[in-house]
Amino acid sequence: MRLNTEHLSAGRQRAFALAAPALGFSAAPEGAVLTGGSRENGLALTRTETGWQLDAAGLTGFVRGLGLLAQHRDAAPGWVYEEQPWTRSLGVMVDCSRNAVPTPAALQRLFVRLALMGYDTVQLYTEDTYTIPEQPYFGYLRGAYTREELRALDDFAAALGIELVPCVQTLAHLAQPLRWQPFAPLWDCDDILLCEAPETEAFLEQMFAALADTFRSRKVNIGMDEAHMLGLGRYLDRHGYRDRPAILRRHLETVLKIARQQGFAPMMWSDMFFRLANGGEYYAADKPLDPAAAAVPEGLTLVYWDYYSEDGALYHKMMARHKELCPDLVFAGGAWKWTGFVPHNRFSLKLAELAADACRAEGVDQVLITCWGDNGAEASVFSVLPALSAWAERAWAGRAEEDWLDARFAACCGAPRACLLALDDPDMTPDNPAPGRQGVNPTKYLLYQDVLLGLADADDRPEQAADHFAACAARLGSLADEAGEWDGLLRAEAALCRLLARKAPLGRRLRAAWQAKDRAALAGLAAEIPEILELAEAFRQAYHAQWLAENKPFGLEAFDIRLGGVCARLRTAADRLESWLNGRCDTIPELDAALLPFAPRTNSPEPFSAVRWEQIAAPCALYGV
Repeated sequence: MRLNTEHLSAGRQRAFALAAPALGFSAAPEGAVLTGGSRENGLALTRTETGWQLDAAGLTGFVRGLGLLAQHRDAAPGWVYEEQPWTRSLGVMVDCSRNAVPTPAALQRLFVRLALMGYDTVQLYTEDTYTIPEQPYFGYLRGAYTREELRALDDFAAALGIELVPCVQTLAHLAQPLRWQPFAPLWDCDDILLCEAPETEAFLEQMFAALADTFRSRKVNIGMDEAHMLGLGRYLDRHGYRDRPAILRRHLETVLKIARQQGFAPMMWSDMFFRLANGGEYYAADKPLDPAAAAVPEGLTLVYWDYYSEDGALYHKMMARHKELCPDLVFAGGAWKWTGFVPHNRFSLKLAELAADACRAEGVDQVLITCWGDNGAEASVFSVLPALSAWAERAWAGRAEEDWLDARFAACCGAPRACLLALDDPDMTPDNPAPGRQGVNPTKYLLYQDVLLGLADADDRPEQAADHFAACAARLGSLADEAGEWDGLLRAEAALCRLLARKAPLGRRLRAAWQAKDRAALAGLAAEIPEILELAEAFRQAYHAQWLAENKPFGLEAFDIRLGGVCARLRTAADRLESWLNGRCDTIPELDAALLPFAPRTNSPEPFSAVRWEQIAAPCALYGV
């Protein structure tokens, strides 16, 4: 579609040029005339006799309006559409710290899609994947962004109406840099900085100087979540036991002082602060708050995160309690992509309805949707575009009908929404139908579990049936042809499902044949292993293609080590079987061992969640001393 953009401001012409390729638009003098004015809030799109009139509040509304224009390009003259979002700020947090560091080009692709949806903020979660000039080991061999890369991304985002906000850690979640000897003076225990140490304060000063020199925004998310062992390591050795809430408060005051010296207005995840005011509990919304612990420093914004609650009333209660501490509140929901290779869009949509309703009712008009990448960032950030699109439609249009979501997704992302929703399906096993139970991820634990030890094989569940994964592979492979630029996501997941269709039931088949001492069956299973290894190699190649199309190469080594271990153990299983069949060993003790449930705490046949590779791959130690 050709549009004459000569009557637009320079800023809007630049935004149009960045968004146009994703919409199939081009600027041409002979095209339909696109004009536009300003509004205090929202947007209004009108089909005129000569073209289109797009009035919008800032670049955010203008770029969203372009997506609506693409959706309604066949409208007749006189057609008018208006929107006014209930959100003051609508953002996405991209995890760039769990091995996958998206390339600048991939982030630009993402920014365009988010701008078309109507997002105005992106936080880049960077534990150590940005540059601090004085700290060469900070982000060493991790794919850290250079100052120049981040400045260019900042410029690109701003041209689309997106504020790029640094999201860092100033207390915990710093395991990667703290592994290096130069950071030893800054270490307390686990992944936590040593509070009240001059070396730590100097490091924080370097951190905020680097951020101030890189980003135009003067908002910053300082993290400070989940520091559960604060003050119990080297701090304890130095100072003896001290009141831990007081340690946290003093450290927070130091961080705030340094941040404000650089002109930043900080926000932080609320869990540590809320626990201090709530007797150590986060979700105890009915408990009275400790007034002394509850005093939030002036100018600090709290971010109430909740990616899990399936009780709508809890959101209302927690928001109300948070606003007692901090009236300037941000709600952070989740686009679930952190339990393995498979996203959970439908579960995210289920929670989005509850959370969005609570935000509107409680007057929380700042929303941030997080895309975490726990334990390897195996799922693509693009895999949760359906969840992100749905949140945007709730915020801008107040709509969640399936046909509306389908139309908006197609306009903003250039593919049928069904294609990317199908990425959920492999984890939606027969005993875990959509939208799925929280965090259930058989695709991860059935891939990484050892074929001889079978940590998940005691749980006699239908997810290990070959038919489910084979059907998913066929459907994903078929939909890939319709998925446009997202086809690589579907092809990689189809390759995973083809592998799982053969590997997932192998352990139980081996154990059954072993218990029966069925030599013919065992020989047949040993002969299947080379075929499974070929499927593993096909998955490796497809996943590499997906990863390298989106991310820097750093971090891919973790996937190679994990899948390489699976393949090595498959070869070991074949060797052990052949040794027994040929009389070179008397038994296979691994197959003699009685298996226990992987997740006995459930005391039920329901599916379970197992996110950490090191807990799935082997019962023996994979790290530590």
